[in-house]
Amino acid sequence: MAITISGSGITSANIADGTIVNADINSSAAIDGSKLTGAGKVLQVVQGTDTTTVYNATTTYEDTGLTATITPSSTSSKILVITTSPSVYKSSTTASSSVSLRILRAATAIQYSALISYNNASHQQMSAVSMSVLDSPATTSATTYKTQFACSDTNGAHSNLQGNLATIILMEIAG
Repeated sequence: MAITISGSGITSANIADGTIVNADINSSAAIDGSKLTGAGKVLQVVQGTDTTTVYNATTTYEDTGLTATITPSSTSSKILVITTSPSVYKSSTTASSSVSLRILRAATAIQYSALISYNNASHQQMSAVSMSVLDSPATTSATTYKTQFACSDTNGAHSNLQGNLATIILMEIAG
């Protein structure tokens, strides 16, 4: 096969499909992100962290302190929310006691999860917690996501009792 060299450089008109393979491409070659199109492309990633310990002894949801804000580039984008909280501690003297966690977009709950559930009294338990949800906020305005927790009784629970690093990751996915 011949490659034609003209006055303005080398042309690809005579290169057959499949002739250039991945091994032929320099490992340091950069691909312009604007060339990657279509649904599913990760457009941006934002992370929030927190080490605060929060105590809640009510059935009302309270903020854990874990929050992050992202500004979607398109109303068709989806936001993948991934949270990890290193510990939720619950002490109970009541049968059928539990702690629930939820993810909110602004003031709207978009994901719920029961963390610790008891079938009998006099138990204490610490659990690591992670949650994820794919949200469709349909906006290009700055959007805040956060986590909250609540107890099924007044014995109370601690979020992040040991003060470890809790994280929330927001990934904008092209729609």
